[in-house]
Amino acid sequence: MQPQSSTNPSSPPTYQNIIPWWHDLPPAMISELALPDATSIPSHSVDVVVIGAGVAGLSAALSARTAGAQVIVLEKEAWSGYGATGRNAGILSAGINMSLSDLPLESPGYALWSETNQTLLSLIEDAAQPGSLLHAHLTGAISLAESKNAARLLAREAQARVAAGLNADLWTPEQVSSLTEGRLNTTSVLSALWLPDEGRIQPLTLLAHLARQARRSGVIIAGNTQVTGYQEVNSDQQHYWKITLANGSTLKTQALIDAVGPTTQPNARIYALAFAADLPDTFPLFWDASPYTYADFRPGNGRLGVSGGRYGKAGITRHDTRYHQHLADAARRWLPELLHAQPYAAWAVDLQVTADMVPTLRSLGDVAPGFSIEGLGALGVLPGIVLGRRAGALTTRT
Repeated sequence: MQPQSSTNPSSPPTYQNIIPWWHDLPPAMISELALPDATSIPSHSVDVVVIGAGVAGLSAALSARTAGAQVIVLEKEAWSGYGATGRNAGILSAGINMSLSDLPLESPGYALWSETNQTLLSLIEDAAQPGSLLHAHLTGAISLAESKNAARLLAREAQARVAAGLNADLWTPEQVSSLTEGRLNTTSVLSALWLPDEGRIQPLTLLAHLARQARRSGVIIAGNTQVTGYQEVNSDQQHYWKITLANGSTLKTQALIDAVGPTTQPNARIYALAFAADLPDTFPLFWDASPYTYADFRPGNGRLGVSGGRYGKAGITRHDTRYHQHLADAARRWLPELLHAQPYAAWAVDLQVTADMVPTLRSLGDVAPGFSIEGLGALGVLPGIVLGRRAGALTTRT
């Protein structure tokens, strides 16, 4: 089959047919991802408005609501899951888009490594609870070095992670082959980095999990509600935000959190595909350790997901087939049993991402509390949760 390029996510049938995460979702999850129109938005002032119903936005809303605020989430799409989270690779990996060994100890990005690792482990615990919508599993991950330079970088990264209190261990090709029961091709591997606290996640179940928690706590989530602008209003007696919607109506809020995610101002195009693959649930994540060009491989759910490789240019679709072919070839090289297999799904997502991007909270306005969650890039699920919670707590504290 020829790989398909992703189309406009505002087209539900096409979008939901292309991305494998939407396949076979149970009704309980679909009902949580569906967002009603903004018919229940109060006409009076509210405590906190969150723009964006992705992982960061829902985490922010939950945090603010836990602190006692009245919270409304405004999402431009009719579904949660049409942004970066719903199109990601399903890899649950601590950290940010930069190696820990590349970060100064005093940098905000360094601190996020420990915070995201704790968040990862807490999600695994949440998924194990009876009745949980969340599907997340700890499988471990292997980074594979095929050159002396890549091996040196892995050794450096292992040392940095251990120094930061994270679990990491250098492995031989024989150890990799043993863990994967000989199914992974290790003939070109010089060394490997074993990361036991990594795993896989069905990203739409994370959104459904967060949406259910938010609704049950009293958060209002409104879909088909596009924010066209916001303005801080300061007077002698009042400090608030005026939110303008696409239908011309306005909303007044005491605090604002902008969590629209990395798809709104993209500069790069990232590719993904999926093969049908009968791999055990314990099969680890793996990726090659080539800087800037590596691909990630995510086993589980009866498939092997592949993402990454070289980035394309945002909005340019004519090269999609070639980029997808590179990913498919890499999958067949690492997993020889796929030699004659064809991917059954292929998609792409346009994101704002750079090699040195660090997720951050940017303060908005002068007096009225407001924050923008920025820099989530291609590895933004766990940083988005961490920064979303932080933003919710800060807005209510202020």
